[in-house]
Amino acid sequence: MEISALTKVSGLSEAFLAAGATGAAGVQQSPTVSFGNFLDEMVGKVGELQKTADQSIQGLATGESKGLHEVMLAVEKASISFQMLTQVRNKAVEAYQEIMRMPV
Repeated sequence: MEISALTKVSGLSEAFLAAGATGAAGVQQSPTVSFGNFLDEMVGKVGELQKTADQSIQGLATGESKGLHEVMLAVEKASISFQMLTQVRNKAVEAYQEIMRMPV
């Protein structure tokens, strides 16, 4: 059973595809996508969302914005994406620490 909310997260489904598996669009996925590249892309997207939120706040303060609800949506998108990125980082650090504790 697939959780649709998780598969709609941008880039998340591509990170967990098996080598040679097809994506949601039926396109053959590259098996050379690394976790580092995935994190780089994620950090870039979070940064873009935060810039958009900052611009929305600035637009609201100067009277250029269309409405408070749009500004709040942009801010919440940025906040939630940052929280997700933080949790991914925490899990990666946890996994690294667990590997380092393994006896050789």
